[in-house]
Amino acid sequence: MKKVSKSKIKTATMTIDEIEALAIKGKDTSKYFSKPKRMPPREVHKMTSREEILKVNVDVTESFLHELDAIATFLNISRQAVMKTFLKDGVDRHFLAKQARKASGE
Repeated sequence: MKKVSKSKIKTATMTIDEIEALAIKGKDTSKYFSKPKRMPPREVHKMTSREEILKVNVDVTESFLHELDAIATFLNISRQAVMKTFLKDGVDRHFLAKQARKASGE
């Protein structure tokens, strides 16, 4: 049987309230937490060629552009990413609604 040191036993029996009390007192509590594990990268569909991307121009009002910029700043992503995300969401909703109408017999 493996011998466990007293410090490991003490660490294992500390409650979150006791650790919080130490942190409030300004004590180092890092030994009570394991090192964070990195999440594996998400699988992303790789495009085979640049021909799959089509560029389009969209006319929008200046106030709408400011709204998009505010959202982009809040989410810390680019304006283009906001536009693509919202556009994809709208297209998905359209097809889900169409599918629901078809299922209900309209």
